Amino acid sequence: MSGKNARSGGKYTGNHTSLTPAAAVVADIADGCHFVTKISPGFIKSGLRSAKGQRRVKITEKDAGLMLSVRGNISHQELHLFADNVEAAKEYLIKEIKKEGFLIKG
Repeated sequence: MSGKNARSGGKYTGNHTSLTPAAAVVADIADGCHFVTKISPGFIKSGLRSAKGQRRVKITEKDAGLMLSVRGNISHQELHLFADNVEAAKEYLIKEIKKEGFLIKG
């Protein structure tokens, strides 16, 4: 994957810059949060069984940040976020991700 679903520079870190369509939406929201300092995309798992169009995000607090497990219709990707204020970042992300029609866990 590349093009519109690739991100690099700014808050993005790591060698892996490709994002699934669902993870790209979530990453753009995280990029707009001033509490988030770094975004590190994880590996992509594709070819999964259909989630019947339902997009989900599971948010887990981890070390000095958050891990977002993003499930699109047929793909999955983790985003590792680092934040100055983890609780404030989590509240912001939950509110904004819900506006995009995702189900939230965590």
